[in-house]
Amino acid sequence: MKYKIAKIISLITVVPIIAFFTVLLSFIYGTSYSGGIGWLIYCIAFLTVIPLLAYPVHRIIPAFRTQGRKIERKLAFIFAVVSYVIGSILTFVCGAPILVKKIFMAYLFSGGFLAFINKGLKIKASGHACGVSGPITLLTNLIGLKMLWLFLIMPVIYWSRINLKRHNIRELILGTFVGIFSTLLAVNLF
Repeated sequence: MKYKIAKIISLITVVPIIAFFTVLLSFIYGTSYSGGIGWLIYCIAFLTVIPLLAYPVHRIIPAFRTQGRKIERKLAFIFAVVSYVIGSILTFVCGAPILVKKIFMAYLFSGGFLAFINKGLKIKASGHACGVSGPITLLTNLIGLKMLWLFLIMPVIYWSRINLKRHNIRELILGTFVGIFSTLLAVNLF
């Protein structure tokens, strides 16, 4: 039972799902400078839909399916980072509102720093922890301190990832700080 609960928590807190709710809250509370429904759909497409496509691609293509969870995780990361890069470039090319630029820069910086730490430095940092702490930091920056209570979700994420044997506490803490730091850096540049 404990494993099933941990698995459910893990599934509903994957980065693209958290991105969906982050974007939705950002647009609800930041409507005066969000740029309207078109930019909302744009954000959902690049931060949720395209990154989630990694999971059906993993299941559909036999060469990926036979490689299991490791390649699924890799595909999810690749789909997300490529989508963040393209989405970020287009925000500048298309003259997106500042809210949209901040959201994309936060995700781009988080993905970039996480890739550098995981691949470049060969230190495993939790993408789940980064993918939750960064958006909470973003929401706190965009909406206000009333969003700080969302950090209460972090111990639940930690519990889930440790029980699934996906991360240890060090990897989770590192992922959390990557999310917070990269998001603060991104939003303060704009």
